[in-house]
Amino acid sequence: IFSKYHLYALSLCILSLWIFLKMVEDVYTHDSVLQIDAWLNFQVMTIWNPLLNQIVIFITNIGGIINLALLSIALFIALIITKKWYNSILLLFSMIGGSLGNESVKNFAERARPTNSLITVDDFSFPSGHSMMSIIFFSLLLYSFKDDIKRPFLKKLFILGNILLFILIGFSRIYLNVHWFSDVIAGFSLGLFWLTLLILVFKITIFFVRSYKNRLSRAK
Repeated sequence: IFSKYHLYALSLCILSLWIFLKMVEDVYTHDSVLQIDAWLNFQVMTIWNPLLNQIVIFITNIGGIINLALLSIALFIALIITKKWYNSILLLFSMIGGSLGNESVKNFAERARPTNSLITVDDFSFPSGHSMMSIIFFSLLLYSFKDDIKRPFLKKLFILGNILLFILIGFSRIYLNVHWFSDVIAGFSLGLFWLTLLILVFKITIFFVRSYKNRLSRAK
């Protein structure tokens, strides 16, 4: 069932789940990650300035609900136009399921946000929805189109650009003090877990469906 690529996805799935569960454990047992949270929460205020604040707010808005929804619709249309049916279904399941999963974990954890944030956000903190949904979206964008880019330089630029975007969105949440560091790491890891899990489930399902069809055709 698993090719070399699928083993890579399985490894990412297991590792990301372990990191997420480690963040959950550390937050609720008041482990050392809370010291990192508090230290970074204080340190980012020392680099605040009006120009940088506006740049970071612009970056963080890319990962907002409305903007990511619009980007997801645009990506879905692009996938349909290019007849990437598998990727379009994967996009729907990953973004909708990821959004519902993030809200469920937030409401279960009920972790308070930092009180010294640069902008006002009302819902719970753990895990970061911006981080989770941005890593799902930009990883899917990368997964869907990286092999279509033939020039090595442009392909590397495309890969680095997508990775940099979701990292910057995660950093923006820490910079603005609307999330703790552990919230962002938990969001990234939960998003990567969900996406790789879906990829594996879809691949395994396709494998068994094709195997069943082959057995039927041989039986005839």
